[in-house]
Amino acid sequence: MFNPSALGVALLVLLATTAMVGSSSSGNRGFQVAHQSLGSLISSTSADHMMGSYQRQTNTISLRRQRLSEPHQLTISAAPGVTLRGTITINGNTQQSLTLDQMSGGLDLGPYLAQSITDVVIVGTYQPASALVTVTFDGPDTKIQQQAGGTGRVNYQLNLVVD
Repeated sequence: MFNPSALGVALLVLLATTAMVGSSSSGNRGFQVAHQSLGSLISSTSADHMMGSYQRQTNTISLRRQRLSEPHQLTISAAPGVTLRGTITINGNTQQSLTLDQMSGGLDLGPYLAQSITDVVIVGTYQPASALVTVTFDGPDTKIQQQAGGTGRVNYQLNLVVD
């Protein structure tokens, strides 16, 4: 399995080879070899792996310690007919398996908040991949929404900082 940095290195090698070989016939052969090597690297790296390892959407929110007793609601929603499966992890511990039915009422993050940083990570897959999935955090004086769409994957981290 290759990581995105290996792919980046391969692209740089291809670019350097292209710049060095010029337009001679031996240069074209060198370019073709580099191009074939890059092609085999890309084809052996599954598109799913490349898409799954590329991006995590992240938001960081400051919360007031005086308002921790109020609801801090996390909801996940999508259009009717969308299926979602995954997990919600809070501070490194899986708290809940994730389906849209389970999240219809939301999850109050209040009990998990402390006088520090609380990390909430939502990872999952949804069908159809062309759908939009919306993650909403609604707390005192704060409301954010983040959407994932077009990939079939949700990879989102919410950092809640209590001051």
